[in-house]
Formats: sequence, C-alpha cells, structure tokens
Amino acid sequence: MIPSVRIIASATVRRQAALYAGRVAAARFAPAALTQLTRQAPAVYAQPLQCRMYASKKKGGNKKGSKKQAEEEEEEDAEPYEMTLDMDKMEEQMQHSIDRFSTELQSLRAGRANPAMLDHMRVQLKGGSAILSELAMIAIKDAHNLIVVPNSEEDIKAIDTSIRNAGLGLNPRVEKSAIVVPVPKPTKESRAKMAKEIGGLAENTRVHVRRHRQDAMKKLKNDSKHSMPKDELKRWEKDIQTATDKYIARIEDLFKAKTREIEKA
Repeated sequence: MIPSVRIIASATVRRQAALYAGRVAAARFAPAALTQLTRQAPAVYAQPLQCRMYASKKKGGNKKGSKKQAEEEEEEDAEPYEMTLDMDKMEEQMQHSIDRFSTELQSLRAGRANPAMLDHMRVQLKGGSAILSELAMIAIKDAHNLIVVPNSEEDIKAIDTSIRNAGLGLNPRVEKSAIVVPVPKPTKESRAKMAKEIGGLAENTRVHVRRHRQDAMKKLKNDSKHSMPKDELKRWEKDIQTATDKYIARIEDLFKAKTREIEKA
C-alpha cells in the first residue's frame, strides 16, 4: 500500500484550471502564443491547496477508469470534515460528575465533625434563603463538635432552626454568639442506612459518566460517516473507553474510602 497525495481544490479553482488548460490546447500549434500563455499562467496554480494523504489499494482485475476507482476518487474529493467529537469536553463533563459525587459524600457525617456536612445547607431567612457557608464560618471545635459563627447575630436563631430541621439528626445549641453542633457517633442502623445511601450516590454517578460516554460514541458514529478509516475509528473508540474506565475507577476509590470511614466511625 503506497501513500499518495491528492490535491483538493474548490470548484472555482478547478474551473479556472480547466479554462487555462483549454487555452493551452488551442495554442499548441503556435509556439509563440504558447510561450506567452505559459508566462501568463493564472495565479490559481500559486494558491495554497489542501492535501489529503490516502492509501491507494491495487487489486488484480481493477482497470483504470473502473467503477471502484471512480468511487474512491469521488470519496477522496470530499471536502474536509470537522469532527463533532470533543474528548476534552467529554472528560470535563465526567470530572464534573465526580466532583459532585465527592461533595455529596462530604456532606454525609460518619461520626466525626466535618464542616463540609453543613457547607451547602440552606438557611431559611425572612427575605428568602441562603447557603449556610455564606452566612457563617463553620469550623471544627473538636473531634465530635462543630462550631458555627454567624456573620450577623441576627441570623443565629434562623441558623439554629435550619440545622435542626435539616434531617441530619443534629441537635445544635447556642453558646453566646456561636452555635455548637455535636456530631453523634453513628449507630449500627445509621451506618447501614448511610452505606446504602453512598451506594446509591455512587451508582447515579456511574450512570452520568456512562451517559457522557454514550453521547461521545454517538458523535463518533456520526463523524465516521465522513470517510473515516476503520483503524482511526477503532482508535477513537478505545480512547473513549479508556477515559470512561478512568473515571469509573475514581468513583470506586471514593466509594470505598467513604465506606471505610463509616465502618471506623
């Protein structure tokens, strides 16, 4: 299989070339005219043209001008195609799913004080609602207690009520201008419930990652209709699957780490 080069020119360029060739043919019996015409060759031959590498296949019985050769030439004359598949965008979407999963895991208490469990909790105020981390500083007081220091003392009562009603099983207490939040050790039942919740979050994240893979494969299938060689198609499919496996492995790592944390709590 010997690689060769085929010039891909626009219709306008091809028409100009054909016109010039006709004028040369007409002047072939007049040397002086032919010499003058050659000196005045149209600028079309100096224009940069696109080149596409392709492999020419020679098989026995295929004569010049055959139907198969005509089809190959027609395929080679196709305009360059810009792929719709964007690997960087696909991986960015997968990473976003992983980041969301990690944030959800941090919000689950495992018997030790962790400020992340309150970071995204919403506080109901008179004028609407706001995220707790925007209204107060959240820190670790000790291994089993968090301390919440509101930016404004006027929000203390609203924050205290919101923490109690957040469904986290927390019973905060107000101490002067701060709120102390005890984090109780999980029971056997609460561990089982949390493990099930973590499993559900992990599976949802896997579904999102695989959905991004499916979208990428659909785009690749559409791109492959534009004269993409089979070996190149296989390479893209392998790259997509490799990226998918990488992010699925990250989900498993986060899931196992959180499970161990719960078991040790």
